[in-house]
Amino acid sequence: MVIGAGAAGLFAAIAARGAVRDDGGAAAPPSDAPDVLVLEASERLGLKILASGGGRCNVTNERVDERDFETDAPHLLRGYLAGFDVEATRKFFESRGCPLYAEPLGKLFPRTDDARDVLRTLLDAATAAGAEIRTPADVVAVERDGDEWRVRTADGSVVVARRVIVAAGGKSLPKTGSRGFGYDLATRLGFELEPPLPALTPLLFGETSPLRGLSGVTLPAILTLAPRAATAEQGAGAKFRPLARAAGSLLMTHGGASGPAALDVSGPAAAALARKEDVVLRLDVWTLARRTGPWGPFLEEPKAPGCSLPPAEAPRPPTFDAFVAEARKEAFSGYRKLANAFSPAVPRSVAEALLKARGLDLERPARTATLLDWRAAHEALCWADVKLEGVDGYGKAEVTRGGVRLGDLRRGSLEGKTTPGLHWCGEVVNVTGRLGGFNFQWAWSSGFAAGRAAANRQA
Repeated sequence: MVIGAGAAGLFAAIAARGAVRDDGGAAAPPSDAPDVLVLEASERLGLKILASGGGRCNVTNERVDERDFETDAPHLLRGYLAGFDVEATRKFFESRGCPLYAEPLGKLFPRTDDARDVLRTLLDAATAAGAEIRTPADVVAVERDGDEWRVRTADGSVVVARRVIVAAGGKSLPKTGSRGFGYDLATRLGFELEPPLPALTPLLFGETSPLRGLSGVTLPAILTLAPRAATAEQGAGAKFRPLARAAGSLLMTHGGASGPAALDVSGPAAAALARKEDVVLRLDVWTLARRTGPWGPFLEEPKAPGCSLPPAEAPRPPTFDAFVAEARKEAFSGYRKLANAFSPAVPRSVAEALLKARGLDLERPARTATLLDWRAAHEALCWADVKLEGVDGYGKAEVTRGGVRLGDLRRGSLEGKTTPGLHWCGEVVNVTGRLGGFNFQWAWSSGFAAGRAAANRQA
């Protein structure tokens, strides 16, 4: 039995029937394949698939590894991602009539730009595999009964299964039916969860944020979540390890910021704030504006990439000396005032807001700036405190951070170490990817592992 007919649940059902190979190709279910029943609470299937990617569904990414995720056991995650990888995902969809294409930085979408084709491919594969999908079937309890599991639904029905796969999703986007049942079930069964929190969600800034009033401005930026005591020079050092860092497009909003860079740091930010850690979210609007830097190829594009740079390629902010050496070339050109000394690299409205927050005289000619002025400008443009106040809630979150710890599940099978016969996959597990198709890849990889393992144990 599979609880949940989202991306991970449907894929688990297909895998449990033996209808997909580890290279993504189709296979005929073997004669001894177990019967598979999928229970879904919502009347409509795949609502989160249909809502993702602006209705296009970002199926996966061309480059995926464990560094693209937050989890308690990255060494285990590596094995699952290799067990059903990006190429297998691509073959699964394309060999079934859903070709994919890549956007800059590797996001893979259906060529039709229609998430319905992704859902259709999954449902057709599940039907062809012989999996039964029952909806609406709202599971309210799962209880052990000897060697079997008794699953009770809201209408009083009880279904007995030898193996159960929990793919109930998280709490994000509750309008799609997510309600956190998997977390409640795990808690009742004795699991100690990594606290669930909204992730891939907009950031909220305080009233004193220098970015207040800039709603609608979009620019490339680097966000670094760091201890409050960390200085700009420390942040530029090769040995500095921030709590989180994301380099990509940033969209200023009325209450804070959105866009890939903001969404990618939202999960770690939510966790740090929940733990009441003394952290600061630092903003660098200078580094990605350099045409010779890693964001240079995208600066002239009409639309910025829809995800951040890979974590290993996210640059550190410049040292003070490096910043001054480059900034002075532009600032001295035409005897500029500080107000416009850093444009067009940095939008003037953003530069003015950040410089003013550091107490700089915007009317002062840049050529007369003192060493202290330059230090203030360095911190303003490369290490600004945006006054992080919180993150938006589950209503706008694309995923839920936290859940059943990967390290509490058996290697390779995602079976609970203390709950034999009960497997977990997808968003309910403590594996959270950054923006760009990574969470869907985890759905395919984990669904494949749980489905295949449950079927083999059944046999």
